[in-house]
Amino acid sequence: MPLLNTGDYENPSDWISVFKEVRNSKAVMVLGGSDTGKTTLIKYLINEFLKIDKRVSFVDSDVGQSTIGVPTTISSLLISSFEDLKMPKVDSMYFVGSNSPHGNLMQMVAGVKRTVENSFASRADLVIMDTTGFIDGAAAYELKYQKISLTQPNSIVAIQKEKELEFLLRLVSNAFPSTKILRLDPASGAVVKSPSERQANREKLFSEYFSNAKELEINLDAVSLRRGPFGRGNPLSQLKLYELSKLFGFEVLYGEEGIDDALFITQSSVHMGTTFLSMAQNYLKKTFINILDQNELRGSIIGLGGRNSRDFILGLGIIEKVEEGKVRLVTPVEDLNQIGVITFGSLKLSPEGKEIGKMKFY
Repeated sequence: MPLLNTGDYENPSDWISVFKEVRNSKAVMVLGGSDTGKTTLIKYLINEFLKIDKRVSFVDSDVGQSTIGVPTTISSLLISSFEDLKMPKVDSMYFVGSNSPHGNLMQMVAGVKRTVENSFASRADLVIMDTTGFIDGAAAYELKYQKISLTQPNSIVAIQKEKELEFLLRLVSNAFPSTKILRLDPASGAVVKSPSERQANREKLFSEYFSNAKELEINLDAVSLRRGPFGRGNPLSQLKLYELSKLFGFEVLYGEEGIDDALFITQSSVHMGTTFLSMAQNYLKKTFINILDQNELRGSIIGLGGRNSRDFILGLGIIEKVEEGKVRLVTPVEDLNQIGVITFGSLKLSPEGKEIGKMKFY
């Protein structure tokens, strides 16, 4: 985050009033649509809190237009002095795996809650939460409501162009009457960005993050896989994978079996006809068989969870290839021995950080 600069706005008195209202809060959440000046207001508030010697944790849950972290993550930054802003270092990253809350509401809510808890555990005097511009529709209202319910902010600053947040604010005032609600108009200097400009900004952040990444290999029997097509049950042993490869006549690189279903990762695309399906069902005694060509995984963004990281990740990676018993990836994370969990996101990236698609299993 650059050294704080609130910019040249017409009504700074509104911000001064907001700071006076939230000065004694332990948790502040800022709501608003895209391009309304949420992050700039937060920078101003952090600036003011530092002037009165407050240790502020900035929780950035804008997974599409991240300020302190990398897109697809919820990040936190503990700020004790102005010096911390010159060379900021993210304190925690929670992996959502997408540049949008759509289809990831549970991860968004859990991630914000865990990050706020971790911020207070790090002895922050207060937490300020930035949010996405996803504010329209029932899913958006429920996402924001659940975030508020689980983090219990003392104050909510709602930036709205007209009255687009009033339905949610009325709900909050009825459910949490002690929560202070402050309303602001959008900042006059807020810049409206096009979808292509937003994508370019994300790709710039990805490019910077992966600029020093290296190609590494992780043994699949040393980690757990989750989300996307994974997490169905226990991994198949190397012996069973070998037997399946001989039985089917093509290489099975990885497999999982649940109570009544199974997943196979194959070397190349396989046409799953009725004969093959029957063989797989009889051999594994499963009703549902899922086949995934390993090429479908190429480019998938992944979160690399540590063995003692309590839901937070050590960093991000990009899948290059699945081989027998191994996964090849690029990542700036150096110590592979600490990686215990690989979580698959829905977004696909090139090694240079360009967005190239989505995983079909999402």
